[in-house]
Amino acid sequence: MLSGLFQPDTNVVKQATQILKSYFKKVQALENLLILMSTSPDTNIRQVSCVYLRKIITNLWASLNAENQQQTKNLLLQRFIDEPVTIVKKSIAEVVGRLGNLLIPNNEWTELFKFVFAYASSSELVNKELAMMLLSVIIEYFSVNEINTYYESLNSIIEDYLQSDISSLKRLAVLTVNNLTQTGSAIKVLKKYPKLIPLVLKAIDLN
Repeated sequence: MLSGLFQPDTNVVKQATQILKSYFKKVQALENLLILMSTSPDTNIRQVSCVYLRKIITNLWASLNAENQQQTKNLLLQRFIDEPVTIVKKSIAEVVGRLGNLLIPNNEWTELFKFVFAYASSSELVNKELAMMLLSVIIEYFSVNEINTYYESLNSIIEDYLQSDISSLKRLAVLTVNNLTQTGSAIKVLKKYPKLIPLVLKAIDLN
């Protein structure tokens, strides 16, 4: 059905859109989108699957049993690691952020920030980049209160990366702070961590 969205015939696209609108109210849609996100050889299908997953995952989450919920959380993080196309990887991160926004306040996805911390402290550059890419996306979904348990450590990571000699880490850290400033909690965070903006300005100047 998703392939119908990419057809040149506008009537086919409209028909596919109408069918999908009804289909996406069913839990089977969530399950099938997860499969397409993780297994489709077509980049466009994986990307569109993520777009729709972000829209429906919180609405249908309660329809999954506990085992399937855990499998879904594991799959999203693993697929974020494995996805070879950057734009799709970032879209998976958007799904992670949307789901995390539902689960983190209730302490139902502690593995998410454990993943960020573990990869950020890795000796491998690729793992550090993965951690920062994920953080740069998901940080928009949380307020300080929602991630209060983790924020002190997160800020330490961001400040370290802003001062890194590695341009990719510095760029991702700047992006993270930029995305943070788009949230409703930006002023509160920046007041609590006054070093962030000067470090960002210095990082941009050096670039």
